[in-house]
Amino acid sequence: MADQPDSTTTPAPLHPSLEVELGHRFRNRELLLQALTHRSYAAERPEAQDNERLEFLGDAVLDLLVGELLFHTFPSAPEGDLTKMRASLVNESSLAARARELGLDWLVRL
Repeated sequence: MADQPDSTTTPAPLHPSLEVELGHRFRNRELLLQALTHRSYAAERPEAQDNERLEFLGDAVLDLLVGELLFHTFPSAPEGDLTKMRASLVNESSLAARARELGLDWLVRL
């Protein structure tokens, strides 16, 4: 992706509406830069940190939040049904689609 920033020290520019869409203002731009750095990019640049550990933590937090929402929204649903609902909401294709809607596909450093 030629339009992507190639700097390892300057945080990636944000999509104009990203912080509004997410309802979050990023204070730590270095952490944001790490979150947007794919393992393949960091492998070629030793000074860059990839997002693997942040992804691990983010997946756990997302599972927890969606699980809690489903737990309270469907109080009589059995565990198996809740698990299937969570899996349909928290999966690579649905998260990738939302990331594209937010313009994150242009921000990730590959």
